[in-house]
Amino acid sequence: MSEIIFGLGSNLNNPVMQLQTAVDNLCKYFVLKKVSSIYKSQSLLKDNQDDYYNIAVLAETDKLPYEILSITQNIEKDMGRIKLKKWGERVIDIDIIDYNREIIKHDNLEIPHNQMIYRSFVLKPLQDINPDYIHPVLKISVQDMINNLEDDYNITICRNKSIFI
Repeated sequence: MSEIIFGLGSNLNNPVMQLQTAVDNLCKYFVLKKVSSIYKSQSLLKDNQDDYYNIAVLAETDKLPYEILSITQNIEKDMGRIKLKKWGERVIDIDIIDYNREIIKHDNLEIPHNQMIYRSFVLKPLQDINPDYIHPVLKISVQDMINNLEDDYNITICRNKSIFI
């Protein structure tokens, strides 16, 4: 079995409920081990979008990365995701952050996620589920990545909200 880390985000139509629905859907295909706390942050564009809610999920799978990508894209589509603009509002976004500490670079799939080191809303939840995580390319810890952030997008933890597996 391979270990996979997902990053999930939503800012539309009751985002916490959307995250829970996405986790419930992931349970159909993967063995979920841990789900992070929920974090709230402003959009990457720092525009007038509603705040985003984000989590990380640690899972195990016997599926290969392209199978996983297909599954996550189908879940997004089934949940009503429509891509109107880059970094725009979304019902759900499911990213593959890491797959078994492997380095994969193809046209439409890059693992580890190539933008994770710049995003507090990926790194903070990742730290919740795997505080010893080491980036397979950069060879630095998740804590060092957090310390190196130039912008935290006003991230806060939502202690009164949780996702169940």
